[in-house]
Amino acid sequence: MSPKELANHKSTPKRLASLPTFKQMKRGKLPKPLHKIGGARIQATDLLDVSDTHRAFFAWRDGEIRTDRAFYAYLFCELGDGALYPLFILHLHPSHKDIHAKLPCDAEIDYTSRELPGAPELSLKTSRSNLDPRQANDRNHLIECFCTACGITMGTEGGLWN
Repeated sequence: MSPKELANHKSTPKRLASLPTFKQMKRGKLPKPLHKIGGARIQATDLLDVSDTHRAFFAWRDGEIRTDRAFYAYLFCELGDGALYPLFILHLHPSHKDIHAKLPCDAEIDYTSRELPGAPELSLKTSRSNLDPRQANDRNHLIECFCTACGITMGTEGGLWN
């Protein structure tokens, strides 16, 4: 995907109308490439419509200590056949890497219904450090970082949801 195509996706009007609700997720309940996400330690949202063709998804993995936890956020474009094409993936792995993102920019690989192996990775800056996915306020901050990076407006028309 070219940088211009990614910029067009970012500039497409998108809105996350309400704060996502997390629940325990069972494997196989979501389409590819999310079909393997699930288990006792995973809390996730449904696949959320943020525009007519764009979908967002959020998940976090719990652990006994902060470094065992993780946060994941995805932006997809839904193709005509219902397949999902990943446009932006944000991860937080406190054990070894701060907030980082992957994009299919200038990639020759067809990532339809896949994650982004081999795609360019970027570090993201945030105004807060030591974010803990177990804490709702920190998850909300990560969701806000994701929405800002993806050009997603948060809240209902005329106001934020938080």
